[in-house]
Amino acid sequence: SFMDAQTRRDLFLKVTFYYAAVCLALVGIAMFHPEFLKVMPFGGLDHWENAPGDPGPVINLDELKFYHRPMHLFDDSMNILTGLLGVLIIMVPVRWIYVGLNDGKAANPGVGAGLFVLPMVVTAIIDIVQFSLALAFALAGVFAGVRYRTTLKNLADAFFTFVAIAVGLAAGTRSLGIGLTLAIFFSYAVLLQPPVERAED
Repeated sequence: SFMDAQTRRDLFLKVTFYYAAVCLALVGIAMFHPEFLKVMPFGGLDHWENAPGDPGPVINLDELKFYHRPMHLFDDSMNILTGLLGVLIIMVPVRWIYVGLNDGKAANPGVGAGLFVLPMVVTAIIDIVQFSLALAFALAGVFAGVRYRTTLKNLADAFFTFVAIAVGLAAGTRSLGIGLTLAIFFSYAVLLQPPVERAED
């Protein structure tokens, strides 16, 4: 994809300031309001290791199939809310870059919109499934029947789609720090690569 040098420099500065502000905000929350961290999507699934009702080490498949984590309405609601908000915040610069790669407009409108929608859907699905093996198989059967109506025009579209899925997976498993790191490295990898002119049709 083509991106002129000026657009590349502008996006580089814009993305740098944006992610720096996000990281500073997280540091500020950790320093001055650490109590908020317990409802933020960080810490991974180990967050529930010592929670009441934790079954401990799973001995066999039957224990895993019928294990249900205790429901905490407020905490669960806040976890999914902060996960979805975190996904949106992280994906903003990724979409800037996708649009910048295509002369100011998304080459594939489905991919452009999906950079926000897809990670949110993945986050919600992972949050729903979590420790339920039976539900995971049921959802796999449902999605096996889905046919995508939008085709990816090039490999770059696939890369951006995979990043969106990965960020959603990270948020759904309370590992949004991994998603943030991935988005930062992916953004700079795209912006720092040498410009490539489009081949003439």
